[in-house]
Amino acid sequence: MSVRIIDKAAEKVVGVRVVGPYPQTIPQGLQQLLAWRQRYGVPFGKWLVLYWDDPAEVAPEKLRADVVISVADDFALPAGSEGVTVQTLPAGQYAVYRVRISDGDFERVWGEFYQKLLPASGYQPVEGVSYEHYLNDCEADGYFDLDIYQTVKKW
Repeated sequence: MSVRIIDKAAEKVVGVRVVGPYPQTIPQGLQQLLAWRQRYGVPFGKWLVLYWDDPAEVAPEKLRADVVISVADDFALPAGSEGVTVQTLPAGQYAVYRVRISDGDFERVWGEFYQKLLPASGYQPVEGVSYEHYLNDCEADGYFDLDIYQTVKKW
């Protein structure tokens, strides 16, 4: 298991903000976004979850995340899309860590990334976005294949 460092272009996404314990609110956000996507016929893009708070530092009921899908650069939010927002993930240097989670232990994987692999890479996190890119149909497959992204800079 290793970390790749990449230069990534900016990416436009659309999604919903959830607040509360991640294991409960992220699935709710996913269902809300799926219903919105189907209602407005928005094409499937990459599924991402953007994390704005560290569970080690923020109370569970205050944790913020955005459940989003990537969209074309010229995407315009349809009228009547209350609670859905458009944002742009910034271009820049990112550490990427590919994992398979079959036991639901996301905390262990994120801890391994931040405490072991990222420091050993010669890069450090910088203020910005960290997120998961889901690579498979997790419900159908019974496991999660995902890439974890974190904005970084060289030590």
